[in-house]
Amino acid sequence: MNIILSKSAKARKQRLFRVQTDLETALKSDKQLDRIWFWKNETLVLEYSTSYGVKYAFDINCTAQGYDLQIVGRGDPSRYAVRQRIGVISKAVKGHPNRLLESWPLDVNIRTLVLELVTGIHRAQSLMSVVQEHPDRYVPGYWWDQQSNFGDQIGPWLIEMITGRPAFNTIALPNAGHAVMTAGSIITGMNRPGMSVWGSGLIAPLDATTTQRLKSRPPLTIRAVRGELTRAELVENLGWDVPELFGDPALLLSAFYRPHELAPGELRPAVVPHYARRRLFEGHSERSDFDIIDVRKSPEVVVAQIANASAIASTSLHGLIIAQAYGVPWIRLRISDKHLVGQDFKFEDFYSTINRDQVAEVSLRQSDVSNADLREILNSASLPDSRYDVASLIRAFPSAEIPQLPGDYAPYGAQNGASHREFTTD
Repeated sequence: MNIILSKSAKARKQRLFRVQTDLETALKSDKQLDRIWFWKNETLVLEYSTSYGVKYAFDINCTAQGYDLQIVGRGDPSRYAVRQRIGVISKAVKGHPNRLLESWPLDVNIRTLVLELVTGIHRAQSLMSVVQEHPDRYVPGYWWDQQSNFGDQIGPWLIEMITGRPAFNTIALPNAGHAVMTAGSIITGMNRPGMSVWGSGLIAPLDATTTQRLKSRPPLTIRAVRGELTRAELVENLGWDVPELFGDPALLLSAFYRPHELAPGELRPAVVPHYARRRLFEGHSERSDFDIIDVRKSPEVVVAQIANASAIASTSLHGLIIAQAYGVPWIRLRISDKHLVGQDFKFEDFYSTINRDQVAEVSLRQSDVSNADLREILNSASLPDSRYDVASLIRAFPSAEIPQLPGDYAPYGAQNGASHREFTTD
């Protein structure tokens, strides 16, 4: 353990220096503690790492208001692990990725402070140190879930419906090895090599930094990608072997999930705002002639709402994809003065799997959304002809890379009455 000593001129910094000394003694046998150091002379930092690749730190802050103990992950995967494992015993720190574990008044007794610091550190460390138990029947997956967004949950949902086994998210485990990557623009942030890509995409064209990073993280196999734009980037910039098989896995949902169907007279058009655009549409929430769908709800609910709409207008990519999958006419709402990350790349990637000439789009400025005639816009929705092959996409699912369990492997679509033969016979 490398101890970096620091001094402080003020009285409360001297007390924090005393805390450092006592913590060094109390934690000297802690093998996961990498080092202790000061940040700006008012935060004592304890750096930790786990056997499965997650790195995090405890921040002990000393301010005029008192002391507090916070935990923060080093990098996105580690921050995800902190939220997942420490969330139940901590509070979010507004504007920061840190989680607040405990706080004390400035006049707290040093002995009491150190005792409670060590207790809090050990409690959090125990949650961070244990590799999550998951039996062999779990399928390792890889999906983004830092936001409550139904589109990010479609991948694991499909894995579970196709295999009959639950999916286990490994995005926070950089050393986890093989996993199945499915729906979403997740290739861009791929954090390790050796995975199976099935219908995933990029968020934007590859820049030099991302290209260099991904070159060291080649996948085990690529079975399909979301669209032609993603394939071109991976082949031309990385030299990866990418088949000419295209389609977002969400396009397959109608083959596996049949939501309750409303009577034709009950169908209404609906608007699907991206979670980052939801506030723009709040002025339309009381409309009686169309619905506003909340993408933060479970995928089953959101998909059922889209499938039971007479038409869809969406700023969300997966709002459009689900509408396409269930044969619901749709139109893309583009907010012209507030671009999503990657701008139009992921949309054009999807459009390469349908008849681009039949795509309906309309652009609105943020200031125009509240007064826009969305009902009239919905009347312009269309259903483009598809160029993707559902059966080929299902056959491309990387089942060969998933450990098989005798007697515990459901055929494709068995949970929803679909026949495996329906997708595999010529």
